[in-house]
Amino acid sequence: MSAASVASGQQRGGNVQTSFVGLIDSKAYCDRLIQACRAITGKTEQKLLHRESVFRLATSASAAPPAKPLQYELRLRLGKTTSSDSEKFVQPMSLICYGETLPVHPSTDRVFRPEDSKRRLPKPSLRRVVEVEVGHTCDEFLKLFGFDVDYIFIRSGQQFICGTNDRCTIMISEIHQLHAQQQTPKLEKDAAGKPVDNVYLVEVLAVSADETAASVEVAVRDVLALADKLSPYVTL
Repeated sequence: MSAASVASGQQRGGNVQTSFVGLIDSKAYCDRLIQACRAITGKTEQKLLHRESVFRLATSASAAPPAKPLQYELRLRLGKTTSSDSEKFVQPMSLICYGETLPVHPSTDRVFRPEDSKRRLPKPSLRRVVEVEVGHTCDEFLKLFGFDVDYIFIRSGQQFICGTNDRCTIMISEIHQLHAQQQTPKLEKDAAGKPVDNVYLVEVLAVSADETAASVEVAVRDVLALADKLSPYVTL
C-alpha cells in the first residue's frame, strides 16, 4: 500500500465504503473527541489539510434534464498529510468516485441487531467507491470530458487510522472555505441559517477489501464497533 493509500485509509481501486457522519459545534467537544480517538487508536494520528473539488456533468441551457438523477459523485482531492512522528508533508492527489448507495446483503443485516449492543446506532451508509491516484492536470482533463466544478471546500484537522488491516478511518475536520457555484452544503450554518463558529465534520468510515458480502460484513462490524466507542462524544 502506498503512503497516499494509508493517508486516505483505503486501498486504491474499487471497494465498498461504510460510514457514519456527524457534526460537532464546540471546540471543547472536539478536543474531547480527539483525546478519545487517541486512546482508542493509539499512535496512528495524522494531521490533514484537504482541498476537494466536487465535479458535476455540465449541461447546456437547452439540454433536457436527465431522466434519472446521477447516482455518483466525483471528487478531486489534493491532500496534505503528515504522521504524528514526522513533520514531512506529502501532497497526493486522487480522483474519487462515490457510487450509488447499496442495499444491505441479508447475511450482513444481522450485524445491525447485536444482542449485546450498549447503544442503539443507526445503520451506516454503504456506497461503492473507486479511488485512483492522478496527476495535477486532472481537473483540466475532466473539463475536456464535459465536467464542471460544482463547489470546492477546504478543510483541516486530524485523522486516525485503525481497524482490520488499517481499513478504518476517523476524520475530524474544520470547514475553512466553501466556494459556491451551484448548490453548496452549508455546513458552516445552523438549522436557522445563522453562522456557526468552530463546526467540525466527523466521519467514521471503513472500506472493504472487495465487494463480496464477507468483506463488506467485516467493514460494517469494524465501523459499528468504532462508532459505538465514539458515541459518547459525537452523535453519528
